[in-house]
Amino acid sequence: MKNIVLIGFMGSGKTTVGTHLARYTKSYLIDTDMLIAAQNSQSIKNIFENYGEEYFRKLEADFIQWVEKNIQNAIIATGGGMPIFNPVRGMGKVFYLKIDFEKIQKRLTQTELDSRPLLKNISEAYEIYKNRQTLYAKSADIIINADQPIDKVVSEILKYIP
Repeated sequence: MKNIVLIGFMGSGKTTVGTHLARYTKSYLIDTDMLIAAQNSQSIKNIFENYGEEYFRKLEADFIQWVEKNIQNAIIATGGGMPIFNPVRGMGKVFYLKIDFEKIQKRLTQTELDSRPLLKNISEAYEIYKNRQTLYAKSADIIINADQPIDKVVSEILKYIP
């Protein structure tokens, strides 16, 4: 199986869908933000604060190269900005989990917003969301409606996996 790469805005369900896909396909899930944070022994927010966004994007680019050379049969849940700043198609079949901002807003708590270095409030999050929609669509092989129950999202993705 080719890697399944999940992209989309924060709160779109990438990690949740990825967890279910990994169970169903008997593969493993790699959450890029979690892996980068673990490899650097600090949160993404701290990486941004201590080293800056450019350094973080370099870590993402290094991750992509590593996956392209070493990883197969995995589910990869990307950080929301990864496909905006780095090409992701080389990692596998890319699925954009598309969902309306209003639905995402209901999912995000202030704590989650506080832990995101590029987001200070909901109106700022909405501007980033709007600006990324076209880029997500261009980065994806397939666009999936993520505004439905998890099992339906998973089933829809599995239709495209041999």
